[in-house]
Amino acid sequence: MKCFQPPPDGIRVAYEAHPDVILLDIMMPETDGFDTCYNLRRMTNTPILILTALSTENDVIRGLYQGADDFLSKPFRHDVLDARIRALLRQARAPQAQQVKSIQYSDDVMSIDLDSQYILSLGKKQKLTPTERDLLKILLNSVDRSATYQELAMRFWGRYDQRAKESLAVHVTSLRKKKRILCDALYDHEYIQNQWGVGYLFVPRKSGEPQ
Repeated sequence: MKCFQPPPDGIRVAYEAHPDVILLDIMMPETDGFDTCYNLRRMTNTPILILTALSTENDVIRGLYQGADDFLSKPFRHDVLDARIRALLRQARAPQAQQVKSIQYSDDVMSIDLDSQYILSLGKKQKLTPTERDLLKILLNSVDRSATYQELAMRFWGRYDQRAKESLAVHVTSLRKKKRILCDALYDHEYIQNQWGVGYLFVPRKSGEPQ
């Protein structure tokens, strides 16, 4: 484990050392922790767990939008922190451990390449966070059924509670807001559909669907 402050040192070390998990305290001197999270996500796919005394819904949403994978409010028990870290490690290592085959999706508007962690739409390339990539992988593997809230929450965070459900909704919203790629009103098609009371379903766009 390495501890660094101020943020410029931590960002440099994260780039050079390739840690397994990054624990990021939002309340830091001289800089905004949310901005640090955004800068970290731009240069690494390492899972980011935010630790903070800020615990309002808006704080959680802002942190997840900036690229965090999970959010833990202070004060917290050490065993809870340990469980969250282990869940993030399982998530990060699962593709390598399972040797999952390459999953691709493409239609006449959007392409998804999970190996490179990019989506391409309307000539614009958007990078996926690790959680967004894995969420899309699960949804693309189950295009004929909904992935339940509980299934997804347990897969990513090892728990199913209101906070996990809210975090899941934020990640889905973040995907939809990637330059309006996954839910583009111009094309009147919503790729990730919310099955109320059940979960989420990926609905491919039919060829020739009206634009």
